[in-house]
Amino acid sequence: MNKPTTDNGAPLRTLESMGVAAKHVERPKKEREAQQILARAGREKLTVLPVGGATTIAAGILPERVDIVLDTTGMAGVAAFDMSNLNMTILSGTTLDGINEFLASQGKGFFLPLDPPFSDRATIGGVYASNGSGPSRLRYGTMRDQSLGIRGIDAGGGEVGFGGKTVKNVSGYDLTKFLIGSAGSLCLITAINLRVYPLPGASSVCEVTFQKLEEVEKFLQALRSSVLIPSGVVVEPGKGGFRILAAFEGHPLAVERENKDLLAMAGNLGGKGEAKMGRDVMRHEVKGAIEADGDAMAIKVTVPISEGPRALAKLADLAGGAKTVLFAGNGVLLVYAADERIIEGAKALASHGYVVPLRLHRSLLSKWGPRVDATLEQFVLRPIKEKLDPASVFPSIL
Repeated sequence: MNKPTTDNGAPLRTLESMGVAAKHVERPKKEREAQQILARAGREKLTVLPVGGATTIAAGILPERVDIVLDTTGMAGVAAFDMSNLNMTILSGTTLDGINEFLASQGKGFFLPLDPPFSDRATIGGVYASNGSGPSRLRYGTMRDQSLGIRGIDAGGGEVGFGGKTVKNVSGYDLTKFLIGSAGSLCLITAINLRVYPLPGASSVCEVTFQKLEEVEKFLQALRSSVLIPSGVVVEPGKGGFRILAAFEGHPLAVERENKDLLAMAGNLGGKGEAKMGRDVMRHEVKGAIEADGDAMAIKVTVPISEGPRALAKLADLAGGAKTVLFAGNGVLLVYAADERIIEGAKALASHGYVVPLRLHRSLLSKWGPRVDATLEQFVLRPIKEKLDPASVFPSIL
């Protein structure tokens, strides 16, 4: 399993580059240590900012100053794995690659179908807090589809817990799902119960290229209308046109047939391509397509699926050649560049979707505008905030 970083200065340097002044870092290795830190912060009225891999550090509100940076990467490892019931409990500071390395080594092999960018650094707690996802959400869904329950700590050091290890029908609010995307503003998530899946018999990635945007649109429309079931579809613009990656998983004969049919479909519409077999190859190709420089500014944009290719072309033009990519099956775009012009252009494109900051300097975040609908803030978020964090130890997302 990937070992967490031991560089205690890394969170401070990251926050400084984002415009946040922090006094010092606490890096607990056990949940009990984190409880003690938060209990002291509550008594002394200190502000605490939870940080994991910092790949989506701007998903929440970045304060101008913070007393304690709580580095969660010390709380890493598998707390429990139930092979027969396909679930596990994982500490929040564990990286996604670390989780999948552990799962692949168990029995005939398992995996967690969450593939946001920078999976070698992104922690499961950070992915939960930012509602992160990747291309495979097309087939497997997002964090809310994989999470079964959580353990956490409130701003006074008290234990909180929601959900469990199995799916049950219950009355009342499902706070396991509600806290997804809360960006560390309500409590510290220390462990998450997750669904896992057996490794498929075969995996592949088909790479096809088109010269014209219209060809890409026709191809994606044909793919959506077909019987093919890709795990994820990624589109990125390039100098010679557009590159599309389509990942397939399943029975070896089914994967081979899907490869053949997709390449034939692309050929009929003017595209050229090839299929590559193997899970490691598939993951490597997709990972390379959706990532840029690990320190690059980044925003996420969603648009209606049919508008994805046009939005991709416009955002790529706005970004001036900076990395831009589309998850074609979901209408999600990532732009690895950010200034006021790009942000405003993205908001205009997402008139029927939304724009979310992932990694952004505080000077840009301060001009972002409301993150939460006013009615939701008044009647839902504020009462929960007052219950879990009445002294505002954690930064507010409001």
